[in-house]
Amino acid sequence: MNAFIDFTVRLLTDAIQMPGLIGEVALRSPLSAVIVATGTAFILLSVGVLGYSALGALGIPLPNLGSGPNERIE
Repeated sequence: MNAFIDFTVRLLTDAIQMPGLIGEVALRSPLSAVIVATGTAFILLSVGVLGYSALGALGIPLPNLGSGPNERIE
C-alpha cells in the first residue's frame, strides 16, 4: 500500500511541475516550439474526436459533420 501512495504522490507532483518543464523545452529553439505546438494540436484533435464519438454513442443528437444526408438510421 505504501508503494501505491508513493506512486500517486509522485504522479501528482510531476503533473503539477509538467507545464513549467514543457515551457522550458518549447522555448529552447523555434523547432522545439513547432514540435510542441504540433503535438498539442494532435492531442487536442484526437481528444475532440473521441469526445464527439462518445457523445454520439450515448445517443446525444449532434450535428452531422459529413456531406451525406441528415437522416438518422434506426
